[in-house]
Amino acid sequence: MKIKLVMLVSIFAFGLALNANAGAVVDGDSDLVPDAFDNCTALANGPGEDSNQVDTDQDGYGNACDADYGFTGTGGDFLITTGDFPVFLDAFTGATPNLATDHNGDGLTTTADFSTFLAQFQGTQNLGPGLACAGVTVPCLP
Repeated sequence: MKIKLVMLVSIFAFGLALNANAGAVVDGDSDLVPDAFDNCTALANGPGEDSNQVDTDQDGYGNACDADYGFTGTGGDFLITTGDFPVFLDAFTGATPNLATDHNGDGLTTTADFSTFLAQFQGTQNLGPGLACAGVTVPCLP
């Protein structure tokens, strides 16, 4: 009985020591993806969401929070401008489908996606934040 108790206390103490050294994992948007690996820390886009970490243009900002469609070339200019509007409009009308304009991950470009574009275009929602390399290198992958 004493040996079992000693073993149990030892295992508990060892586990406590490991936990103390591990540090906290920050997940600001509670999407089950730690912020260090999350390409959209402002909005939930984890395993429980349709937009699960999708980053069509690989710029480090996930589609859920990226209305820069890269109209100036691969990866874009990291700015939401009037040049992005025709890209969204073409995808919205079905003229030129574009996965980058699907912000909620349902496979379509709809009015729900337009609200994300409009919020970023008007400056009420910032681009990203994304991965540490977002806005610096393309491709930017975790």
